[in-house]
Parts: sequence; C-alpha cells; structure tokens
Amino acid sequence: MTADEPNRQLSNALSALLQLGVDVADVEYRGSFAFIAQKGYPNKTAFRKVLRGEESKTAPARVNAIITGT
Repeated sequence: MTADEPNRQLSNALSALLQLGVDVADVEYRGSFAFIAQKGYPNKTAFRKVLRGEESKTAPARVNAIITGT
C-alpha cells in the first residue's frame, strides 16, 4: 500500500512489479495504481491504474476482489 506519491521511490521495484503483471512505468506524478497479485500466477493479477494526478484525486485506482481459500 502506498499513499500520496509512490513513484519517486518505485524504480527499484519496477522489475518485480512487471513479473507480477503490473506495469506502472507510465503512471505520472500523483497518479495512482492498485493491484492484487499471487506470486507465480501473473495472469491472475487484478490491476488498475490512473495515469494522472488530477484524475486520481477524484477517481483513484481501485481493485475489488473476493479472496477465497487458503
């Protein structure tokens, strides 16, 4: 989980996120993204992004999910 502006500290995590199916390279300053991933199953990743900060203020990225099982 992040708040405010995650992109400034994100460069070290970009490759790991890509392995999960989360490409946030185009998310601009104060844009937002949300995801739920399961390691080893990138095709199951639920991912949404809002590229710009102005849009993100009124409608930030969000993911709804029901997680079952253990």
